[in-house]
Amino acid sequence: MLLSCRRLHLPSLIVIWLVCSGVAGGTSQLCPASCTCKPSDKGKRRITCLAGGLSDPIPTGQMDPRTEILEISAPEDRKNWLSVTSIFQHFKQLEELHISNSNVNQISMHAFWGLPSLQVLSLSLNNISAVFDHNFRGLANLVELNLDDNRLVAIQSGSFKHLTELHVLSMQRNKLRELMPKAFLKLAKLHTLKISGNQFEELDPEAFKDIPELRTLECRHCGLPRINTQIYHLLPYLTHLDLGYNAIQFLYHDEFQDLRRLHSLKLDGNLFPVILENTFVHQQQLKYLSLAWNWIAKIPETALKNLTSLIELDLSYNKLYKLDSVAFSHVAATLQKLDISGNKFKLDVIKPVLDTVAGVWDLGLAQMQIGSLPASFFPERIRRLNLSRNNITRILPDMFPRQLELLDLSSNKLKGLNASAVLFLQTLEVVNIHHNPWTCELCHISDIYFHANKTNLFTNATCAFPSALKGKPLVKLNLEEIPPCGGIEYTEEDFEATSKRGLFIGFLCIVTFAVSSVIFVVCSCVKRHNQNAARRDKRTAECPENSIDHSAVFSKSPISFQFPLDLMERKLSVATIGDIKRDERQGMSNGSVVTGL
Repeated sequence: MLLSCRRLHLPSLIVIWLVCSGVAGGTSQLCPASCTCKPSDKGKRRITCLAGGLSDPIPTGQMDPRTEILEISAPEDRKNWLSVTSIFQHFKQLEELHISNSNVNQISMHAFWGLPSLQVLSLSLNNISAVFDHNFRGLANLVELNLDDNRLVAIQSGSFKHLTELHVLSMQRNKLRELMPKAFLKLAKLHTLKISGNQFEELDPEAFKDIPELRTLECRHCGLPRINTQIYHLLPYLTHLDLGYNAIQFLYHDEFQDLRRLHSLKLDGNLFPVILENTFVHQQQLKYLSLAWNWIAKIPETALKNLTSLIELDLSYNKLYKLDSVAFSHVAATLQKLDISGNKFKLDVIKPVLDTVAGVWDLGLAQMQIGSLPASFFPERIRRLNLSRNNITRILPDMFPRQLELLDLSSNKLKGLNASAVLFLQTLEVVNIHHNPWTCELCHISDIYFHANKTNLFTNATCAFPSALKGKPLVKLNLEEIPPCGGIEYTEEDFEATSKRGLFIGFLCIVTFAVSSVIFVVCSCVKRHNQNAARRDKRTAECPENSIDHSAVFSKSPISFQFPLDLMERKLSVATIGDIKRDERQGMSNGSVVTGL
């Protein structure tokens, strides 16, 4: 027995000793110094080594052999330099193995032999340039394989033939140029294939013959000028198709006739100038359709015909100049989310569509040059509203539906908010008002200032004007540093608009002043004329003996007035004692007649 022990390989003895001491003293002793050993959220034994700086060999001998999840990665500035070799055999209960950002350049033969429980293998963010069938021997129960962000240039026929239980295969952002025939040999249970971020010239239908059960195909950013529709015939169970951001310029009217089970179709970021009539007539189970970021100028009346299950429709950032409400009548009963951002519609074009799609509660109207909103424009059913990147300068509560929950007003032209607007925004669940030109002067943000510390609305909002406060968070403003209005800085466009308004207002003021002056002068002259006439009549009626000698006006002798003596003398001659006595003789008591004024 002793002789047998002596013949044991030294590393094996070390592993046995570590295992035994770990069982006796607890798993805390079987955890490398640079790693963390804590149970996962589901209570599984997990070891994570994320500090970086590791080099071969991976310290598996210091790890609990009962580990179920092993994660090895590194930060960008302290990457690992590792090899994947046959060092995992003693992890009989291992279910997930993740080795990423570790400069792995190849997988050795039979590297995963003896791992019957392994279901998830991720080797993303490495330098692997090729894979072969012998790399995956022994992984009969593997369900998910992730090879994203490597250097794969080709997949040879039968490379995955030992992975007969594989459901998910991801090879995104590699250097693949084509998919060879039989590349997916014996992957009859494959449900999800992700090959986005490669540069395919075309997709060969022969490569898809061995995966007839495929449900999800993602091929975004692949540079594809077209799709061979024979692929769709080979994938009758496809429910999710993502061909976004390719170079496809045309869709045939029967392009998707073989895909009768589609739930999601993403065609955004292509080069379609038009959608033909009845293009989606066979997609009666389609729930999500994205045609965003194309060159579509018109939606024909029957383009959405038979989409009786459609819930979400994205037509944003096209070249649409009008919308035909008849086209939307086909999806009016089911549509809940509509995004038409980035098109050049007027509000009077949008209103009939909103009235047609009576079930839409999530609406996107971003970047549409909207400057103002009339009251009650939006139906009361709207709960989520995106108005970002518009030209809105002012908001009032009556502009928005009472059921609104989410409102995005970011990147507009709001300089301030009044108290009613602040109180309204506080009632919403989610509000985004970032990147507005907040003008930190009292006439613009006085109401914001008094509410800033009572709400989270302005947590990330900063002053744009004046320059002395630029970049300062609104929640950190002090009242004494907020200037009164008058020091606002304007852009060139603002200055031009302000100058035009100033010229108009100045011209209007001049005209108004001139007209008012003329009216005033005329009225004054008329009034003075009437007053003088009245006084002359009164003097003549009451004191005819003191009437003015009008001949004096035309006298050639000079007339001299010595003010104020002349005035005093004139007043003294108004009522003399002799006048009073004469009046008394005439029967007037306690009275006096004032003339000459």
